[in-house]
Amino acid sequence: MNEDDLPYLQRGRQTVETTSSVLISSSKYLNDYRIREWVTSQSLRRNGRDYPPTYGIPMLIEAVREVQDHERIETLFNAARQDWPAFDRWLDDRWLARLTREDMKSCPEGSVGGLWYKQLVGAGMQVDIIPTFEPRSSFEYFFLRGVQIHDIMHILSGGGFDALGEIMPAFLKYGNLFRHFTPELAGLLNVQNTLLTIPMFMRGPLHYPELFVQMWDLAHYAMKLGQDSDALFLPRYEEWLDLPLEEARAKFGVRGAKTIDTSRESDVFDQRIASLNPEPQAAAAE
Repeated sequence: MNEDDLPYLQRGRQTVETTSSVLISSSKYLNDYRIREWVTSQSLRRNGRDYPPTYGIPMLIEAVREVQDHERIETLFNAARQDWPAFDRWLDDRWLARLTREDMKSCPEGSVGGLWYKQLVGAGMQVDIIPTFEPRSSFEYFFLRGVQIHDIMHILSGGGFDALGEIMPAFLKYGNLFRHFTPELAGLLNVQNTLLTIPMFMRGPLHYPELFVQMWDLAHYAMKLGQDSDALFLPRYEEWLDLPLEEARAKFGVRGAKTIDTSRESDVFDQRIASLNPEPQAAAAE
């Protein structure tokens, strides 16, 4: 077809020849079938109890770790070390928490550890989201330490341990890493965060439109919180679990945090209730 006969928005397409017998593009993320499956299903599906939202995460983590350019990340880490002594020491120390749920049992009510223990017991969960391993590189350490402090970021950011509450530690991470690292490094360190979080913002308006504005309000709040706060990946939070929440926020440089209850909104997102509005009373039988 002649270029002039095409709809305006379709003009300029170049034909690219390839001998490949399978899908191939300039995007390593699009080339990976596991990432394609995750993004498609998580972006378009409705939520349901038959398919836990975390079900595909182990496969996604494996795929992301395989496609990422580890050497480039190490190079960028080494550049960041040059004029950031605290970060340089942090990467060299590779300190990891060796914590169990029972270690927090004696933490005072209202403390970071007390809040965390209550959540873990209530959900029947343990501390380790994924099995701890010995990191072989700075990037593997950064990844593992991020997993270890994920629940603490929930608490410090004020996000509940529910579906919409996950927005807050995710966007806190965006704001914080893009403040303290170069855009290239922050982007690379947020690949998994992006693939886990952003699909929510597609299926939100597709299936749960009454939640959409609040979802973006939570994202905006958490992004600014991350931008305004100290480098939140550096502290050894597990050594300070007895601190009351507000004292912990002050100590670790979490600026502007507030606790936000998203439990009812998450009930809608998880399809436990039909709407935020009370359902109309059934008409009395005549």
